[in-house]
Amino acid sequence: MEHNEQNTELTELTVSQAADFLGVTVRTLHHWDAKGLLVPQVRTWSDYRIYTDDDLVRGQRILVYRESGVPLGEIAEMLDGADERTHLLRQREMLRDRREGVERMLAAVEDLLAETESGVYTGPVPAERVREILGNGWDPDYQREAEERWGDTEEWRRSQQVMEKMGEDDWTAIRAEGDDFARALAEAHGRDVAPGSEEGNALAERQRRSISQWYDCPHDRQVILSAMYVGDDRFRTNWTVDGVDHTDYLVELIKANAADQGVDLDNPHW
Repeated sequence: MEHNEQNTELTELTVSQAADFLGVTVRTLHHWDAKGLLVPQVRTWSDYRIYTDDDLVRGQRILVYRESGVPLGEIAEMLDGADERTHLLRQREMLRDRREGVERMLAAVEDLLAETESGVYTGPVPAERVREILGNGWDPDYQREAEERWGDTEEWRRSQQVMEKMGEDDWTAIRAEGDDFARALAEAHGRDVAPGSEEGNALAERQRRSISQWYDCPHDRQVILSAMYVGDDRFRTNWTVDGVDHTDYLVELIKANAADQGVDLDNPHW
């Protein structure tokens, strides 16, 4: 195999070098290869993968689409299909949805400013009022415990910053969304929607978005958080509908979706 002496390190990378270049793990590249998403066409005489410029460009596009929320299973079609415009329109719609979320938060800040100026609240909505809005799912004792465990983390600081800007309408909307998601989860479980299916992945993504309103939640982080759901009974009340607990099913959906996104379930990274 001939090497380009002037640009060897960019045009011919080993799998570990390509992983470093793209900012992913070697396992992720192997996963993409197995799914036919990124299959390097060049091999050494000993059958090692070699990634060229074209492979790296494709890898970067995969990352862009993945971070835009496109399921990994659809990215190959997006890259290889003739009608890429349709997928780009969908991506634009997803970005608009995110923008609408930001605008809703901006409206919440405006409401909070109005309440502060009117003297309704001189600070964050009191915990007692939040609990009244959210019901039994809001546990002030757990909040204190969580602060003791994670109070020195950036994620905790971000979540508290968001919380301090929220008014009653925001808490009411969160309660409504939580209840609606629990019903959708129960309904899907009752129909035996399979983890890893398009509908199952959509539910997992919906739950991940609910976390992302507080702090960044990549798929690896969602998997780590899901371990707490089954290890702490206080979480289970969130996904119990008509006396039936759907928490374990939710965790299965989260793991299957994360695996489809290339997450190493045995070693997720926070």
